Amino acid sequence: MIRPLLRRVRDEDGFALTELLVVMPLLAIMLAAVTGTLIVLMSGNTKTTSQLTQQETFFPTLDNLMQDLRTAMPPGLGGSALISATATSITFYSPDRIYALSGTTSPFHLREVAYQFSGGALQKQFVTSTNTYSTIVSTTPWGTWTSASGNFPLATFPSSTKWKTLLGTGLGGSSPALVSSSFAYYDGNGNSVATPVSAANLGLVRTIQVTVTGASSGASSKQTTYTNTATIRETQPTS
Repeated sequence: MIRPLLRRVRDEDGFALTELLVVMPLLAIMLAAVTGTLIVLMSGNTKTTSQLTQQETFFPTLDNLMQDLRTAMPPGLGGSALISATATSITFYSPDRIYALSGTTSPFHLREVAYQFSGGALQKQFVTSTNTYSTIVSTTPWGTWTSASGNFPLATFPSSTKWKTLLGTGLGGSSPALVSSSFAYYDGNGNSVATPVSAANLGLVRTIQVTVTGASSGASSKQTTYTNTATIRETQPTS
């Protein structure tokens, strides 16, 4: 009884040393390939998530900037909507709400608004008038716009200490600096207006182009470029 049992044990198949030496390197190669694929997929997912997170704040913020520029208007008949304009900053007048094209509308305040690109960041500040205007007519000037800091345009606006950072450096956390940014200006015929725009040429500007390049955070960052234009009105709206 003992001899047949021993014979069966000896006859059971197993892995020879030579087979193990061949199979184990192959398994190691397969494991390395699977691990590498997972790392690439995880890196790509992280990169995509970081880019989407950036775009969630990047595009809405810049769209708000363009909306402010598109509603820019002169504070009085025959004036200019722009106060100053350079390649890195712009100051202008804009209402605090959309006004009607004619007739009586809800009273709106006028804002003196400033944007600047500085130190890898987009920054903004504004002052709102204390008085309002509600009726748009073609013959009566809108009058003087006043604020707690004085009449528009303010002599000390923008203030060097009241900038609010909207994008890039200064937001805290891992928010990366803007890679590049600029304002460009064009007249009614599409010709470029040199920067900084002189006081004599401010009234010529009809189109403002904004170009901003930002990078997502993380080691594998990806750059996103935003370019858009806004056409500003030449005069106050009239009935």
